[in-house]
Amino acid sequence: MLQSTEPEQEKLLSVMAPPPEVYFKRYTTEAVTAGTAPPPPPPPIGEFTAFGISHNPDDPKSILAPLRDYGVTQLYTDTADSIKELKKINASLLVNFLDLLDILIKCRASQIRIQKLEDIELLFCNFHHLINKFRPHQALETLIQMIKIQKEQKLKLVEQVNSKVETARAGIFTTINSLPSSLSCTIKEEQTMEEEVEGPLRQGPDAREDGFLHAVDNLVDMDLET
Repeated sequence: MLQSTEPEQEKLLSVMAPPPEVYFKRYTTEAVTAGTAPPPPPPPIGEFTAFGISHNPDDPKSILAPLRDYGVTQLYTDTADSIKELKKINASLLVNFLDLLDILIKCRASQIRIQKLEDIELLFCNFHHLINKFRPHQALETLIQMIKIQKEQKLKLVEQVNSKVETARAGIFTTINSLPSSLSCTIKEEQTMEEEVEGPLRQGPDAREDGFLHAVDNLVDMDLET
């Protein structure tokens, strides 16, 4: 059997994404609940390739290169204010669109129509490129909003827990007050003694010792009285 002497073909760096059916059949509700769904791929480290284009996260131009690097005329400078440029391009789009409508009404076969379409396409390319410059800011604001929502949910949960604690405490006091007077006094005395012992534990060492000695003195006095 003859062996091929041709050089090996270069490895395919990237392919088009498979059809959606490949994904939604693997990530069903049952698969996610059972934990059998494939885990997400790890984030790329260093330079990576997507759709045949190399990207380097450490190089900002690799993520969003200037339009001139793609062979497209850039209508603004790299140091220009993006917000002001967006407003200018938006106004230019409206003017060019009205001009295109006027050309279509008066002379539909005019070659100026093609030139006007190319101008509008160029304006949209620059407009879209400027919007993409705000993607990191958008991601940051999205994370901030998510953290705020989580904070509000936790604060509401804490309020609900505190409300339940207060309700339980009120029920305990109501039960104690409804007991016979002798038994109620005994329970209140024991509660006072527990507070005298536990209270100093939340303070410094000296306060703990004084509080403990005071509680012991009270116990001795109660034994002497009985």
